Amino acid sequence: MKPIERDELAKHQKLEAINARLAQHDRKVQITLLLVVVLNVVILAVVTYLLLGHP
Repeated sequence: MKPIERDELAKHQKLEAINARLAQHDRKVQITLLLVVVLNVVILAVVTYLLLGHP
């Protein structure tokens, strides 16, 4: 294998590794945001129930 090909392969592998880490980070951020939204909806539902549900 030529040195240039080896360098290009190494660069490509590094970029793939970086992209995989970014994708994993994006998934974690999406899951965190989803949990925050779900918790906010639950809190809003509980507060609404307590304010309007009890006589």
